[in-house]
Amino acid sequence: MTAIYPYLTFENAKEAMAYYEQDFGAQITYHEALTKEQAESLGLPVDQLDQTTMRGEFMIAGQKIICADATMGNPQTSTLISILLDFEEEEDKARDLFNRLAKSDNQRVTVPFGDWILNNVMGQIVDKYGITWLISANKQG
Repeated sequence: MTAIYPYLTFENAKEAMAYYEQDFGAQITYHEALTKEQAESLGLPVDQLDQTTMRGEFMIAGQKIICADATMGNPQTSTLISILLDFEEEEDKARDLFNRLAKSDNQRVTVPFGDWILNNVMGQIVDKYGITWLISANKQG
């Protein structure tokens, strides 16, 4: 079986995972710091390796997201890719997450949650890292 996972790079992935844990209700499932040898080979300082991320994983709404520090320079945001969280038959969960995110100053609502697609509800936000999230579900009732 093949799987596709979002792989996000951040200037500081450990901080980003803490943000997703706080704002999105994510569960951090894995964190591996760079080793001294890895940091040295990339020309990075080795004094705070516990703050680095070689590979991190977290779950949002049951979906795995993988991340790491951007070791090759500052990461750039892109509007070419968005993350769609489809709650399928759980419209209330989708609406609750969207409303929680919309209330925070850390995100910007770009499409209000509502009836946008035939038999579906959807809303769109951009998080503090510039990542676009579409939150959708099948319309109930």
